[in-house]
Amino acid sequence: MTPRHCLLAALVFFTLMVGIGALPGKAQALSNMVYDKLLHFIAYGLLTGLLYLGMRGRPLSRALRTVLAVALLGAADEALQAAMPYRQANWMDWKFDMLASLSCVLVLFLLHTLRSGLKKAETVTHGGQTDSTE
Repeated sequence: MTPRHCLLAALVFFTLMVGIGALPGKAQALSNMVYDKLLHFIAYGLLTGLLYLGMRGRPLSRALRTVLAVALLGAADEALQAAMPYRQANWMDWKFDMLASLSCVLVLFLLHTLRSGLKKAETVTHGGQTDSTE
């Protein structure tokens, strides 16, 4: 999946989340089947992963921009819920969104850093030739 596809998938996924949540009774029905905070954690973890993979740049920069984007999207989601008479905003949901985002970004950042370090360690250059015997 290319970075552009990841960003497109993130946009579609967020739009679906907000759209389903805007349908009267749908969010409550989902919350009755699965604990609300777990739903938030899974959904925003997935959104975080898609956004991180869709970003370019150094891992730390990608991580920070991803968490900022998820913070804004989560706040927008809660603000939209506050505007609906049959929904109520719960800022504890936003805190779980952020917990999911921070957890996911930490794992992705560490994996990215480890992978980069392993690639460097595997490649030993001697006089312009690559020696991969070590």
